[in-house]
Amino acid sequence: MADNIKAIPAAAYYTAIPQLASRVMHDDEDTAKIVKRILERVLVKFPPQAMWHLAWLKGSKNNERSAIGGEIFKGAIKVLVKNRQVNVANLLRDSDSLFKFLQDLAR
Repeated sequence: MADNIKAIPAAAYYTAIPQLASRVMHDDEDTAKIVKRILERVLVKFPPQAMWHLAWLKGSKNNERSAIGGEIFKGAIKVLVKNRQVNVANLLRDSDSLFKFLQDLAR
């Protein structure tokens, strides 16, 4: 699977975001790394759409799951900046405050 991550279009993974996100803390470390790489790739390819699916990871009450969500977002932001998509990277960076506001509003 690690060899085929880039061969499979990100759109194919997009439909499986909920299943992938639920496995970011998989017992097998290699599997967890692959899942994180796939989610990061989808977030880079479809940032405005995928950020909503992955927002709950960052806002999780489980510290490890929240940290993994942060890593996925940071990795995607790094790639977007490298690809000179600074406005999109800023969207993901600014999404933190939006998600926090929506959580506070819900409470």
